[in-house]
Amino acid sequence: MENKFIGRKKGIAYTISNIRGIKWLLLIIPLLFIFLTMVISLVNIFERSFIDNNGFTLEYFIKVLTEPLYQKVLFTTLKTGVIVTVCTVIISYPMAFLSVRSKNSIVRRFVSGGVLVPYWVSMLVRIFAWQIILAKNGILNQVLIKLNVIDSPLEILYTSIAVIISLTHILLPQMFLSMQSVMAEIEPNLTLAAEGMGAKPVKNFSTVFLPLSVPGIISGCMMVFVLALGFYIAPALLGGSNDMMVSNLIQQNMQNMNWNIAAALSVELFVIVMVFIAIAYKFVGNKLFTR
Repeated sequence: MENKFIGRKKGIAYTISNIRGIKWLLLIIPLLFIFLTMVISLVNIFERSFIDNNGFTLEYFIKVLTEPLYQKVLFTTLKTGVIVTVCTVIISYPMAFLSVRSKNSIVRRFVSGGVLVPYWVSMLVRIFAWQIILAKNGILNQVLIKLNVIDSPLEILYTSIAVIISLTHILLPQMFLSMQSVMAEIEPNLTLAAEGMGAKPVKNFSTVFLPLSVPGIISGCMMVFVLALGFYIAPALLGGSNDMMVSNLIQQNMQNMNWNIAAALSVELFVIVMVFIAIAYKFVGNKLFTR
């Protein structure tokens, strides 16, 4: 009975797959969705950044690129993106290494679970948790005071440090998974061969394992840096007025009905991301995208 049911299911799938034009239809549906939600939106943003009621103009781009406020916000955004990327690399690399190369299966599961379980928790919940931890009377300050590390509470909340800590925690899984997937593909026999030829552990790691894991590092850096640049919730809830990022400035201009400035800021961020991806592709080549 079970075999007949399975056979019937296979027969239906085979029949559907042979319907004329079904493959094109399955391709057109997601492409149409992307076109409606992304391409049209991008065209609209580019149009608003260059065209206003008086026609074509570069006024908004010149304003975005020359005014001190916009320059400061852009610098803060790039600085935050770089720091968060470096922090996630430093934290994720040893964890990814342990999750792949540890001989103890419990350690491998513990490390992977410790990174991925928080990833399944709502981002908003995690950000509110950091508000509680980093508050003036929060858990972190209370612990440090009881340990006599500090005499008075630290002002961490509503600063760039709080934003960096939160973004590092939120984006850590992206870096970890990128590194882990590459490290898992590294053939263990390569390091064993180097060890057999007399290479010390540090030499073995620096000349064999580390270079082979570079594509994972770079792909992780690309994801983390790009995502950090466009983050809105964490800077809005944890950052201060002096630590505004481009995404917050875009929202502020939209709220004030300054659509052209908001569009120009969006295009500026889009161009920066595209340039960053192009540079990464130039240095790493096709291996990054075809592995």
